[in-house]
Amino acid sequence: MLETRCVRIACLLAALCSAPARAEIYQWTDAEGRVHYTQHLDRVPPAQREAAMQSSRPQGQPGALQTYSSPAAQAPPGARAARLARELRIPFEREGTLMRVNVRLNDSLMAPFYIDTGASGIALPPHFADRLGIRIGRDTRQVPVHTANGVVALPIVVLESVELGGARVENLEATLNPSMEVGLLGGSFFNNFVYRVDAAESVITLAPNEGMRAGLDAEAWRARFAQLRAPLARLEAHLQTVQARDPERQVLEAHRLELRAALQALDAEADRQRVPQNWRE
Repeated sequence: MLETRCVRIACLLAALCSAPARAEIYQWTDAEGRVHYTQHLDRVPPAQREAAMQSSRPQGQPGALQTYSSPAAQAPPGARAARLARELRIPFEREGTLMRVNVRLNDSLMAPFYIDTGASGIALPPHFADRLGIRIGRDTRQVPVHTANGVVALPIVVLESVELGGARVENLEATLNPSMEVGLLGGSFFNNFVYRVDAAESVITLAPNEGMRAGLDAEAWRARFAQLRAPLARLEAHLQTVQARDPERQVLEAHRLELRAALQALDAEADRQRVPQNWRE
């Protein structure tokens, strides 16, 4: 779904850049209860558009600019005061309705990105990967994406770090999209922060979101671990009923090793992202 969204956004960028400046913000909630914001109604799922239009903030005079925030920004006064001390104010350039920033990738490449907190993740043009020394081979993981021209496969890469004005997140996945010239910075980055966009001042403020790690909350991290632990537990229970010389046992043992390796890799990723232990249980 992320990759489909990125392809659609990439195809719209040229048209959006030439559109008159507007700042109407649409809010919608996905099936998992996550709230998204976007400045473009066509990025809202069709079933959610009527509600999104009703919740959009009035613009007032033509060309007026609005301010919007992440849901986590609505905190008690004491919590807000503590967070303000850690806020980063990051200027952005307006290109029509788009917000453009420079992002440092892997501590080496400074590259242009458009901000879209309604997008799920990160997408890069392939020339960014080339400049980072990331090579795409036969073993590179890919995902099929449905486009107007049919189904295409987009490679997935892992970025060691993504940094915007001092706000840094490590080990984030990104798709490589050949139809893009500018990167797209979405939710897998911004979900790690409490954010507020002031379109009038062309500034986005970010502060750490203690309820998120690598763009995922505690429930999402527990679900990732459960997706590996549950089949591993079932497999190990089944192995107790399989005789040592049964031909099936060798295949099952190999599968158990794969699941254990995947669980170990997820645990290492959680360590890198400083995921609390109770989020893994």
